[in-house]
Amino acid sequence: MLLETRDHERFAFTEGPFVNELSADPGVVSRVTERLGMIRTQALSPAESAGYIERMVDQS
Repeated sequence: MLLETRDHERFAFTEGPFVNELSADPGVVSRVTERLGMIRTQALSPAESAGYIERMVDQS
């Protein structure tokens, strides 16, 4: 998760099964921003997601 304050400070929050981390380190924020950007470019649209789920339900 990326967070930005009103003063434009940026933070990255990562959550895992054993550890949660809030970081203002520019390197960490940059890596999280890059990874989330990659996920967004590969994600289906809401309509495509609904169609995919419907196809999976029909197949079961």
